[in-house]
Amino acid sequence: MKLPDHTALKEWSTIIEALGRGEQIILIRKGGIADPKFGVEADRFYLYPTFFHNADGSVPETVTITHWAEVARTWRVREGLERLEPLTVMNRESLETRYRFRADQALHVIAVRAFRLPEPITIPQKEAYLGCRSWVSLDEEIEIDGSTPALGEDELAGKIGEVERQLS
Repeated sequence: MKLPDHTALKEWSTIIEALGRGEQIILIRKGGIADPKFGVEADRFYLYPTFFHNADGSVPETVTITHWAEVARTWRVREGLERLEPLTVMNRESLETRYRFRADQALHVIAVRAFRLPEPITIPQKEAYLGCRSWVSLDEEIEIDGSTPALGEDELAGKIGEVERQLS
C-alpha cells in the first residue's frame, strides 16, 4: 500500500528520529514562508527529512525517507509554547526561535503515530521539494506495507494524554 497523493511533510531530521524512537509524538507547525497559513493536508504522510541550511546554500542530491506518520490528534494554540518543551527534543531556545508567535498566527500541535518503513527509500532531490513549504507531493511511490509503529496504541494514548495536560 502507498499513501494517497504521495504526500510528505517536511520536518527536521532530528525530530523524525525522535518520532521514530517514540521519544516525541508531536509536530509543531506554524507554516513556512511558502505556506504562511499552515493546515493539515493529509491524515497519513511521509516524513521528509530536512536539515539546517548549509552556509554555502547547497542542498543534497538525494533524500532518504525512513518514516511515515498518521495524525492521532490536533490542537491549535496561541500561547504556552514553553509548556511543549518537555514533549519535544528541542530546547526552549530552539522552540522560541522556530515557533515565535505572531499575534495573527496560531500554532498547530499535531500528535502523530510514527511508523518506520520496512526499508529506507532514497529518492532524488527535486526542485519541487525545495523551499520553505511544509507539504510536498512526492513523485516516487513508497510502499508502507510491513512498516513498524514506534509506539503501541496504549503508549501513544498515554503520551496524547500528557500533551492534553500540558496544553490545558
